[in-house]
Amino acid sequence: MKTFAFITFGCKVNQYESQALRERFSRNGLTEVDPDAGADVFVLNTCTVTEAATSDAQRTVRRLARLFPFSEITVTGCAADSHGPDFLALPGVRRVVPHAEKAALCDDPRLAPADSAPSIFDLRISRFDHHTRAFLKVEDGCDLNCSFCIIPKVRGTAVSRPLERAVEEARRLVGNGFREIVLTGVHLGSYGKDLSGRSMLAELAERLLAVPGLDRLRLSSLEANELTDPLIGLMAAEPRFCPHLHLPLQSGDDDVLRAMRRRYNSRQYLAACERVAERVAEPSFTADVIVGFPGETDEQFDRTMDLCRRVGFSRIHIFTYSRRRGTDAAGMPDLPGRVKKERRRRLERLSEELSETYARRFVGREVQILLEADGGYTERYLKARVPGAPNTLVRARVERIEHGELLASPA
Repeated sequence: MKTFAFITFGCKVNQYESQALRERFSRNGLTEVDPDAGADVFVLNTCTVTEAATSDAQRTVRRLARLFPFSEITVTGCAADSHGPDFLALPGVRRVVPHAEKAALCDDPRLAPADSAPSIFDLRISRFDHHTRAFLKVEDGCDLNCSFCIIPKVRGTAVSRPLERAVEEARRLVGNGFREIVLTGVHLGSYGKDLSGRSMLAELAERLLAVPGLDRLRLSSLEANELTDPLIGLMAAEPRFCPHLHLPLQSGDDDVLRAMRRRYNSRQYLAACERVAERVAEPSFTADVIVGFPGETDEQFDRTMDLCRRVGFSRIHIFTYSRRRGTDAAGMPDLPGRVKKERRRRLERLSEELSETYARRFVGREVQILLEADGGYTERYLKARVPGAPNTLVRARVERIEHGELLASPA
């Protein structure tokens, strides 16, 4: 019997799709093995959000070809679209499967004509291996066309999963023991616009919260200008809807935001956070920030630092800008590396300070923790440690903070 192994790079969407494809491979009679043990077929689900991500996948291909010369290597994911010929030229690579054909990755082309290939939303999952929280992909593609991002070119325009099929999958995951579901998509805030002409994210969240046995629902990422009143109201009223929002910021300067082609300004971003804080108890805000975007001045970076302080993020995901071929920003004058490194160090220090400040609010208080193999996360997405078995939802009292984690004891 043929064996297979998956190696996944990048975002939650890729992780979901790898899980769905693994289940599809298993249903078609293949046996999954650990990648380190070698496999008849390796599948690399790649990321191309940065040049470094693509290079990382290419290095992995070369390593697998050297260690397992008789294995077949298939490359799919976003980098298969952006760098397909480059991957096909590497040793060991037998197939490069673009995103549009990913859902048929395990199908035998002799058994089905090309025009009947399944769509990306024909993929489904019943579990989420090696995770306590299950990701549920409900949207693919993006219409934003930010100047620094290649993803719309490789994923295409935004497409939503039918609501009933999303609810059906949630029931299946909860029935298989998953306590928390994380809604994910490339551009999650656009969910439903292609189905009904309007955002249906709040409606979807409400339907999922009605699934018997679901203890937590979390959003993976959302644009600040897509925070609707129904969504905020649902989060305020429903304790199982985690009060944590990841709102990509990218910059706190309006001129830089315009150059990035973001669809909000700094005032609108801050106002969105304030609208949430008025109705939701102590919400946790996390964000992506790009440092060293082309043309960013010291004063513009200082505005980003100031906005981060005003929001009071519980965590900041920091990205140092690097040129991405195929994007409009790639043609803009780049900043010196030393400038970008220094700005990153400054933002890292601020991020640690803000994280500590937010976490200290909860010392001496009770929190809810969903335990994983190594610690767990509170409803506000704070890393925490408390005794207990994985996949257990516990109430615990926070005693202190150590190395950025909440240390707690069962309440």
